[in-house]
Amino acid sequence: MNAAPAHTAPWHTDALVGGVVYPTRNYAPGLEGESDACLNLAAPQLDYLRAIHEAGHAVTVLAGRGHLHSVEIVQGVATTEEGGVTRACSLSDGHAYAIFSAAGERAADRWLREAGLWTPARAVSNEVAARGDRVSFLAINPHVGFGDKDVDYRVVHDLADQAVDLYWREIGVIADALMQEIRLGGDRVADLARIPNGAHRARTPERTEAL
Repeated sequence: MNAAPAHTAPWHTDALVGGVVYPTRNYAPGLEGESDACLNLAAPQLDYLRAIHEAGHAVTVLAGRGHLHSVEIVQGVATTEEGGVTRACSLSDGHAYAIFSAAGERAADRWLREAGLWTPARAVSNEVAARGDRVSFLAINPHVGFGDKDVDYRVVHDLADQAVDLYWREIGVIADALMQEIRLGGDRVADLARIPNGAHRARTPERTEAL
């Protein structure tokens, strides 16, 4: 993974999560509250945003030759901190794991833009909603950071953006299916996306949660 170019824009440090600074690439001063409320979306739009997020994770597992166990979303009011979960293992390499980690966040940002729903406040809320994904990735990649480490997290975003662009149709197909079925097994996702499900080699699934 290469370092970000010298001209990369700095991260904003106005957002606080649990009293701790949470770097964001978007800027929305004065934003407060939980991500669902700050997103300020109608219920069907919020459900679909969750579906797009998890579909981004699920499809990039398959694209990274990993094994997808399952993917699911919560519809309506989330009763936990997460509005969805993707369970996977056996991703092929570090780049594949980086793409998988950020694909949900970046797919959701793209959908907001294409749906005409993107605002700075929603963009920041979407970043905050991906906190679990970022924390999990950074825990095993201490050389990646937000302008303070060898590799900038924008590189992770860039890798994910490339994959989301390449598999945008498949992500939409899986999101639509999640809206209908709420939970999909890995082989079902593979069939719908027409991407083979990789071999199951790990005992403990990797897990990502967001929104």
